[in-house]
Amino acid sequence: MEEDSILSARADIEKHVVQFRENQAKLRREREGYYEAVIEKVRATEWNEFVTPRPTRSATRR
Repeated sequence: MEEDSILSARADIEKHVVQFRENQAKLRREREGYYEAVIEKVRATEWNEFVTPRPTRSATRR
């Protein structure tokens, strides 16, 4: 009887660990998706031109 309760508790813990890992993976995907969306918006703004200016034609010719 005691062995059954130990096995049951172990199975319950394993189930919780699997659910935890799945939740962490979901949160990681959401976080990465949000990051990509924000970075894309920043790269599309004119403000970004001051941070990473594009090379001008006169600067590339010699």
